[in-house]
Amino acid sequence: MASRKRIYDIEFRGGAVRIVTETGKPIPEVAENLDIHPGTLHSWVPRARRNGSPSSDRPVADPSPGGRLRESELVEPERLRAEAREKGQNPTSSSAF
Repeated sequence: MASRKRIYDIEFRGGAVRIVTETGKPIPEVAENLDIHPGTLHSWVPRARRNGSPSSDRPVADPSPGGRLRESELVEPERLRAEAREKGQNPTSSSAF
């Protein structure tokens, strides 16, 4: 019996990578908690560190000097937070994880 290939959306991948990078938990532990193969998560984490996205082999944008966010990079997260507040959602909670 062949196993089916699972497809993970960008939000799921990004959330999984954030759990690893922000909490410092080991990849196998996070993968087990999320019910994904550790090798899959292991490929996403370095890809996200390298390119800014766990689902692309191309860099998202040229990094800004000094590792700081550019003004244009700050606008989008603030817009998303405001949009979430309007909808009555808490943009800082991650109940999906």
